[in-house]
Amino acid sequence: SGTKLTAGEKWAKTNAVGPYQPAEKDWEAIEAAAINEGSVVVYANSSRFEKLLEAWNALYPDIALEGGDTDDIAVKMAAEQEAGNVVGDVWFNSDGHLLYGEFMPNQWMWWYTPPGVVMEDVTPERPFALARRSVDVIGYNSEINPNGCPVSNWWQFTEPELKGKFYIEDPISDSSTTAKITLIEQHADEMAAAYQELYGKDWTTDEDYGDDTPNAGYLYLKKLARNQPGIQRGGDEVDAAFATLGMDSSAEPGYGWTGLSSYESTRAGELAMGPCYDLNPAAGILKATYLGIANEAPHPNAAKLFIKFALTEEGFAPWNEFGAYPSVVGLPVAEGMPPRDELKLWPSDDLYAYQNLSKIRDFWAVNLLAP
Repeated sequence: SGTKLTAGEKWAKTNAVGPYQPAEKDWEAIEAAAINEGSVVVYANSSRFEKLLEAWNALYPDIALEGGDTDDIAVKMAAEQEAGNVVGDVWFNSDGHLLYGEFMPNQWMWWYTPPGVVMEDVTPERPFALARRSVDVIGYNSEINPNGCPVSNWWQFTEPELKGKFYIEDPISDSSTTAKITLIEQHADEMAAAYQELYGKDWTTDEDYGDDTPNAGYLYLKKLARNQPGIQRGGDEVDAAFATLGMDSSAEPGYGWTGLSSYESTRAGELAMGPCYDLNPAAGILKATYLGIANEAPHPNAAKLFIKFALTEEGFAPWNEFGAYPSVVGLPVAEGMPPRDELKLWPSDDLYAYQNLSKIRDFWAVNLLAP
């Protein structure tokens, strides 16, 4: 073709990652090269990473697994790329909006998928291996409402009787929350249909409809922001706001956008969070955790072995609990989890989130301050 490869592409080709991955792998050769490298540095956004060490050391005693639970992975890995001093081999992190919006176009990160491993949601356009999908839902107080979730439609959270009673992490300071609310705008057609179902009329007849609401997603965000949602510092605070045990049953406890994993605490008798599974237009969203190999990674073969390991039942085990689905087809799902195809969930679209993040955040901020 005559096109000159970039430095990154040359490195990827030499190390058989990204678009240069062969169909067949010689695992013996990869393992021998990895033992020669002697270690692998993984930046993970989870303290459960420690639970992998024993299984890894049993499999690969000659390759030290280093790194572990790391803060600000995207910031750190971008700085390493820009400085030309790469320490971390493997990205094991969510922040897909940065992975697809910055790292992939800059050739700072390469994808790698072990042969024979079939994953849901991995496509030629979105090629990075997915370690898992975690579910976020709208939760209600199951102690005060023992007969189930009292709302059936997302638009109910914008109504005056729930003013200040929809709890959420801050979309202005937390980009993963901004990415979540971006999905509402992306699914504007479904939001329009849900409006019609609830009110029996078109969303464009709404009193808040205007030039600033090009679709029903924007109208929803405008109305939700103006309904003074209860902005919380983190996920635990969201849960505490509406699902603490023993709340005053004569007051409206409200609702929270939270991880389905919080339901574990309800099962353990520590919380009263019930998931609203039957909401129109969706029960919630599917977030993604990705695996990638840094450009110029010092231990590329050991990085391949780690990704292969992370996608096995043993590698997924620390995260295989209520609230998460494996992305690898055929791995077991945690006990009590509804089958993935039974819940209506919106999968995160990380490139879309990246492209629309600042626009949505500014729109939200303006309407939060509106009288």
